[in-house]
Amino acid sequence: MCLGIMTVPIINKVILGWVAFGAGFAVAGGFIAFISLIGIVTRLAGLTKTADAIPTYENSMALGLIFFNLVSLYQPDLQWLSYTAALSIINIVGLFTGIFAGCLAGALAEVVNIIPIFSRRIKLRKGFPYMVKAAAVGKCIGCLIQFYVF
Repeated sequence: MCLGIMTVPIINKVILGWVAFGAGFAVAGGFIAFISLIGIVTRLAGLTKTADAIPTYENSMALGLIFFNLVSLYQPDLQWLSYTAALSIINIVGLFTGIFAGCLAGALAEVVNIIPIFSRRIKLRKGFPYMVKAAAVGKCIGCLIQFYVF
């Protein structure tokens, strides 16, 4: 039986879609496993004394990944919103993205124990809190420059 000339591109697109869908699940699963491995969720739950809500935090993280992957894939048009509403949404999403990036960077630094090693190498005895604050301000300024300039 011979397939029509139009069905071959459709079959190729279906196969490509399934491969991309599977790859997306693999990457998202690996990312969630990585976040769980370095212990961001449990550490933040311990700091806020809400350890009983860890499953809720993990489910929220997974749903957030799915939602923002869909937003990234389909890129919704926000032109029907007013300028102020769209700017508010962008700023709120940017705030939570920055909080997440900061928590991830902090967890990675803590896992690797880079801050104590670095402070011993440069023989830093006093002013350690200032060094941490300077690193946070530098990261913030760098993110703002990247966001608004580039």
